[in-house]
Amino acid sequence: MKKIMIFIAALCVVTAAGALYTSTKVSAAGAQEYTLTVNGRAVQVNTAEQMPFEHKGTVMVPLRATAESLGYEVSWIAAEKAVRVEDRIQSVLLKQGSTQAKFTGKLKVINLNQDVELPVPVQSRKGIMYVPTAFFEPFFNEVVIKEGNISISAQMSSIQ
Repeated sequence: MKKIMIFIAALCVVTAAGALYTSTKVSAAGAQEYTLTVNGRAVQVNTAEQMPFEHKGTVMVPLRATAESLGYEVSWIAAEKAVRVEDRIQSVLLKQGSTQAKFTGKLKVINLNQDVELPVPVQSRKGIMYVPTAFFEPFFNEVVIKEGNISISAQMSSIQ
């Protein structure tokens, strides 16, 4: 009977430890691991280098994978050493190491031109450009970071 009680206690400890481990995913380096969901679908990254990460308290996401999942066009502007991200109503120019995002509107009736100050500079790691999640908010997206999941959703409206 004593062996059964010890076995049950050990099983409870292992189960509780496993649940605690999976509830907060932490990498080998001790940093929080994030999953990225865009419009309700998980964004698949090819390597660990493409995973979202935290930098100075700001969550960074891979620019191309995130923007293209939202339906935006991403292009490299070699002459300016910058990346352009655009949708039907606006575009933005980003340079590595800069905290400035220059939005240019394409509509004549609504002025969407604005300079947005990002909380941390745009970064490049192994050829992949990362931006703070806040970069996607001026594109009229909702950004929610909760329990290791980054959720970015396009906000839609309609005229009735």
